[in-house]
Amino acid sequence: MRLPPTLVACRARIDRALDAALPRPDAFPEAVHEAMRYTALAPSKRMRAAVSLLSAALLDREDRAMGVAIAVELVHASSLILDDLPSMDNSPTRRGRPSCHVRFGEATALLASFALLTQAFDTIATTYEPALATPLTKLLSETVGAPGLIAGQADDLLATERAITFERLERIHRLKTGVLFTAAAVGGALAAGAREPQTTALAHYAKNLGLAFQIVDDLLDVTGTEAETGKPVRADAKKTTFVSFSGVEGARALAKELCDTADRALAPFGARADALKALSAFVADRRQ
Repeated sequence: MRLPPTLVACRARIDRALDAALPRPDAFPEAVHEAMRYTALAPSKRMRAAVSLLSAALLDREDRAMGVAIAVELVHASSLILDDLPSMDNSPTRRGRPSCHVRFGEATALLASFALLTQAFDTIATTYEPALATPLTKLLSETVGAPGLIAGQADDLLATERAITFERLERIHRLKTGVLFTAAAVGGALAAGAREPQTTALAHYAKNLGLAFQIVDDLLDVTGTEAETGKPVRADAKKTTFVSFSGVEGARALAKELCDTADRALAPFGARADALKALSAFVADRRQ
């Protein structure tokens, strides 16, 4: 399925902003900066950052959300470096090319990951006034920290080669993937001055969208090719996945159901939410 036009347009703006925000590769320490740019600027759909921009666009303030979008992309890039390490998922490729630690070595990859993460918080601090930067920083820290991404990765490692319940699997993927989608939507809404009911609706949308995105990732690990996914397939053979629980067709149906649930959360916004609904339609049907 082709990318929705709104995602293509968002991606172009995000790529330009990311390129401008990242340190230049010829600035000291050159190797770390090169590794940061290698990972963060690799070809990507920029789904999470697009959710930030489109959430703010509902309030006609998309311009206010670019700082959040960049911070979310930097966090995501940082997490990909860590996820691919030999001590984690031991993945040799990412986004169609060698993983950061394969290209630059583990030590430089770790430094690049930490540098991307700290730049994410610097982006929030320097883009927004203190009254807004404080809640955005708290949102991002909870998303990355022990209650969020770290918890998801830790539980995922513990679940390898073990039978786990459906509820635990849902929790792992909600924390590994869903929380950053939610932070993207809530952060974009907060930057645009959203009221609490609007922020809550967008959080529900993003939570379901993020889980659907991960289920489709599970599907692609079984049904896709490395050329399509940009990373090794059949890599989750030692893990319980939504496909091993529900089968290919069952997992596809569950992803579609979650995307429909995400769309229903957008009802208060009416036709203004059509761009976000196009994202969920893309997630439900994506093949790469």
